[in-house]
Amino acid sequence: MSRQAADTPELIIYTRRDCSLCGQMESGVRRIAGPEARLAIVAVDDDPELARRFGPDIPVLCVDGEVICRHFLDAERLAAALGHGR
Repeated sequence: MSRQAADTPELIIYTRRDCSLCGQMESGVRRIAGPEARLAIVAVDDDPELARRFGPDIPVLCVDGEVICRHFLDAERLAAALGHGR
């Protein structure tokens, strides 16, 4: 893994199919995080454990394993987690 990849936080958005809030969160995350972001989109319905864990709390954004926000993007918290503005 390159140094840049190691220094770049891992972002995961847990989603459900046909979820308009999920699409809105993904767009906002991509806009804030930029093209260099390591972003994974994970459909919880494909994994019974994730479906149980997150239930109706979709979408969920995690940065390096920490939940940053649920349902709606918290742009300020995401920017802080990514170190923007330092």
